[in-house]
Amino acid sequence: MNTHQQNEFLRWATEHGLETKDWSELSFSPDPHLDRFWEVPPEPNGQAVFLLCMLGLMSPWKTCFVWRSITDWPAVPDYSSIKSRVEHQILSGIGIPMGTSEIVEFSRSDTDRLITLLLTSTLFGCTECDDLFLVPDNAQFVMKTSHHDVVEIAFGTEQALTQFIVGMQAKGYYLPNEIPDATFIKPEWMKDE
Repeated sequence: MNTHQQNEFLRWATEHGLETKDWSELSFSPDPHLDRFWEVPPEPNGQAVFLLCMLGLMSPWKTCFVWRSITDWPAVPDYSSIKSRVEHQILSGIGIPMGTSEIVEFSRSDTDRLITLLLTSTLFGCTECDDLFLVPDNAQFVMKTSHHDVVEIAFGTEQALTQFIVGMQAKGYYLPNEIPDATFIKPEWMKDE
């Protein structure tokens, strides 16, 4: 596991056809508008399998970059909140650079730690501050674990999108027919259906 400063990662992202106006959005340049989302399974034991399936369908990759879009990794927990204290213990145990805005790079050999980080976001995430972004080194996917209990993915090509959807369906994960809640902005692909 390695860490990178934001400017270092932005340089890499730009070289690989990605751009950002701020840390809350990373997109392809030009943006093909190939975004989809999947609902996170409600049972925690199924969430790790779901996330592992997604990572597998993003192959081939050797490393994945992960960061919080709006806030730094927490320096200290909110001691009045058991959720915050448990999350802090998990993040610290994974080796996250607490109290920084560094981007964390996970190698394939770190897959268990990467899944643990993503799972922590799906279990404890309740605001935008808890959302995580992930980009594999092949730069064909931008993944976001969202506080709306979904995982959003932007695809670099139509082929990547199609292969991913087929792969998810083969594992029993289908695109939703409805948005997860009233605050979720309905994506263009749902308006067309």
